[in-house]
Amino acid sequence: MSLAAIIVIIFGLLAQAPTTFDLSADFSFRNNPNKVWQYGYSATNSLAPDQFRVDTESDRVDMQCDSTGSIGFWHPAANNGPGPGYYPYVAYNATKQSQVGCKGWAVRAGEVAMEASNTGQYSLVRFVAPVAGTYKVSVQFEGVHFGLSTTDVHVLHNGTSLFDADIDGYGGDPAFHKVEGANPTASYSGQVELKANDTVTLAVGYGKDKTNSGDTTGLFARVVLLAGTPGRVSQLWWIPTSASTMPSAGTTLLNSATARSGRIGTASELRGGPVAAFHCFCQTLSPP
Repeated sequence: MSLAAIIVIIFGLLAQAPTTFDLSADFSFRNNPNKVWQYGYSATNSLAPDQFRVDTESDRVDMQCDSTGSIGFWHPAANNGPGPGYYPYVAYNATKQSQVGCKGWAVRAGEVAMEASNTGQYSLVRFVAPVAGTYKVSVQFEGVHFGLSTTDVHVLHNGTSLFDADIDGYGGDPAFHKVEGANPTASYSGQVELKANDTVTLAVGYGKDKTNSGDTTGLFARVVLLAGTPGRVSQLWWIPTSASTMPSAGTTLLNSATARSGRIGTASELRGGPVAAFHCFCQTLSPP
């Protein structure tokens, strides 16, 4: 696709309106990585960045846990239920009401549920910054197992810890179990300066008792790009005038309306109607 054939329409400037990346609203059982989000686990019991592995097995319906399809899972590998390839997992309640998973835990609408392995591997969700800038990170962990979750939870910028806490108790939907325990919830909120491709990792471990029994832990997370640097960061829509392939990160686009160029940070294809539209977060290369 030639640059001259691209029509770029400015959808909004992030410098004026912050852009929100919401783990629940963005969750996918089809794609991993999923735009700025990655679902995975640690290869060992270390939170070092090089230990991160992407989950490869997506079970939209886990017959061992929830045959209705209300709760889906990402697993490290193909499996036959709890055992090799099953843990650590990242699960998600795709419905608009709380659901019971595996008869032993409950997740709220749109909540992610995580559980480590019994050998200490962490369940991980990772955010990858599309562009450099100031981001506000808001995270809420809560024990959701009726047997009272006992886990360790963490927020890291690359390999540096931003937040560490222990979950001890049930802090989920009280309609299913009373809220109890010494520390049933833990939350973090803070501003972080991120470079493009920096990571914010959200981790759930097996806790001080070193077993993952009854450890399911819920997660809500939101990352907001407050300001991009340098120059402006624009959220753009563009429609190719002819058939084309998905532009890749790093591609330079020309905004015909302003004669300014921008480089793609992340891109995704949307289809609705007779033509395909593409969406990206673009760092401007020429001055405003």
